[in-house]
Amino acid sequence: MADMDERVELNYLLDFYGPLLTEHRQEVLRLYCEEDLSQQEIADQLCITRQGVFDSLAKSKRQLAGYEVKLGLVRRHLDQTRAAERCLRLLDGVRGLPDDAAALAEARKALAAIASKD
Repeated sequence: MADMDERVELNYLLDFYGPLLTEHRQEVLRLYCEEDLSQQEIADQLCITRQGVFDSLAKSKRQLAGYEVKLGLVRRHLDQTRAAERCLRLLDGVRGLPDDAAALAEARKALAAIASKD
């Protein structure tokens, strides 16, 4: 399970900070995270050594983690998503007057967009 959590976190970091990496590191991480290739498969595909893949992954992870420590964009995004989801749950319990229905529906729609729950 820890490996899965690490992959999910790495995907978030790649989504937010990936463009700050070199193209080579972006490609190695993309193959590792999105294509779920092993280090040997990545090495074969990119015509580099397995050690080169290992080093690239390690340096990329450190670099991405450093960006997150300094900028906190992933943490902020996850916090906002959780807050929006909580608001949606709370709104589900609100039974306003008939005149409030349109406003409540609009609030739910806006929060769903923030929480990425179209």
